[in-house]
Amino acid sequence: MRTRTKRLSACLVVCTLVLAACADLPRIDLGDIVGVGEIARLAATPAVVAPAITPTAAPPTVSTAALVKQRTKIRVGIRYDAPPLVRVNADGELEGMDVDLAREFARRWLGSERNVEFVQVTSQSAPDKVKNREVDLALGGLIHTRPAEAEADFGLTYLFDGEALLVRAGEFADFPGLAQRTVTYIDFPSAAALGDAQIASNITVSLQVRNSYRAAVNDLLAGATDAVAGRWRRLRATAAGDPSLAIATVLTVEPVAIMLPHNDSDWADLVNLTLTAIIADGTFDELYQKWFGAPPNPVETITQPVALQLASLPDAIAPRDALSVIRQSGVVRVGFDPQAAPFSVVNANGEPEGYEVELMREIARRWFGNPAQVQFTPLAADQFASALADGTIEVAIGGVRRTGTNERAMDFSITTFSSGGVPLALALPTNDSALRDLVNLTLQDMWADGAFTRIFQKWFPDQPINPITPWPGSGPSVESLLAGP
Repeated sequence: MRTRTKRLSACLVVCTLVLAACADLPRIDLGDIVGVGEIARLAATPAVVAPAITPTAAPPTVSTAALVKQRTKIRVGIRYDAPPLVRVNADGELEGMDVDLAREFARRWLGSERNVEFVQVTSQSAPDKVKNREVDLALGGLIHTRPAEAEADFGLTYLFDGEALLVRAGEFADFPGLAQRTVTYIDFPSAAALGDAQIASNITVSLQVRNSYRAAVNDLLAGATDAVAGRWRRLRATAAGDPSLAIATVLTVEPVAIMLPHNDSDWADLVNLTLTAIIADGTFDELYQKWFGAPPNPVETITQPVALQLASLPDAIAPRDALSVIRQSGVVRVGFDPQAAPFSVVNANGEPEGYEVELMREIARRWFGNPAQVQFTPLAADQFASALADGTIEVAIGGVRRTGTNERAMDFSITTFSSGGVPLALALPTNDSALRDLVNLTLQDMWADGAFTRIFQKWFPDQPINPITPWPGSGPSVESLLAGP
């Protein structure tokens, strides 16, 4: 109760400071987005985007690849306000790492980086535009959130954002070192993160607000503040360009990924395998260095990728609905490899056991209230894909690796184990986003309440745990997804 009261008090203080500061703030400094002296030119020079699109969603059986092949361009939803990933330059054109990434997709899929149309989206509008097939994918620093997971699919995480602290190099190494010091923030998410950090560290800092990153960083350089709280991606680029500045700590970690339409596994495979190739051949490093001035952090990719071309993808998709079967039967059917210790084996009593067996029993307990409501069927690993495709099972386990070949035959949950940089996950049917959403959100809940850690440490007591990055937001509950519309 004391912790809750303390948190409430801290939040009230932060909110009061934000509201009081906002009352005196001038209009938003567009110079942070477009640069000084560019606003007038923007009024006369439109950004290079597609014309307004009337929402006429393609039938759910028409693949995204078919739409792209028909128009010979990829239609990309993109934010305008996420530098250095995307911004509008002095000529009224879009630029940034994610803009270059979209053009690289167009070059590899359609032969020219010009074969791309940009459609402006926001973090709030992107899921609907993807869901309604107004765009083929969306990016621009889009965070993989829990609410968005229910509206759209996401590709591989290609970088991390969040709230971070920028300081003068060598002065502060962590947040507790800023006790009783002055910290400047620009917007409410940063203020909220600072409030949480003060509670977690049991310290207080003096908060002040500025209306732009430029003003806040100038204060830091002039010694008028001790730290600047803001978006990690922006502060990372700032620190890379000035050796007198450094990132002291990261307050929150948020995965950034490409947003994709539901129930189109072939399109997701094309995006993920192309992104893997872009990372593997060094192109991603070049783009990141160009816009951030520093090398990228390692990210998880598909191992042993296979080449995949847009022209080879089918024009039709067949969405699946395994979740309806699970609801009606009250059981989740799981195929398991009986020779895949310690992930799944048959014990001396003839019963399945192992790390992933226990994960599935915990999932069944959360879905049905009873860990016994899971039906295990022993299968050879090379039978998983066909059993998932014909509906014999809804999940396959046994240390299944996310290789290029497996990616083309099955879908996967979020990573549950990593061995030598190779991600392993629960295998799922293709073109069935509803089931994957339910499985993934259940795993997220298991991570949040410690059940995932408990099971992992039981089976791998001497190995560091493979963390699951939480998806921000308080979106749909597992119970609501299981109940259905």
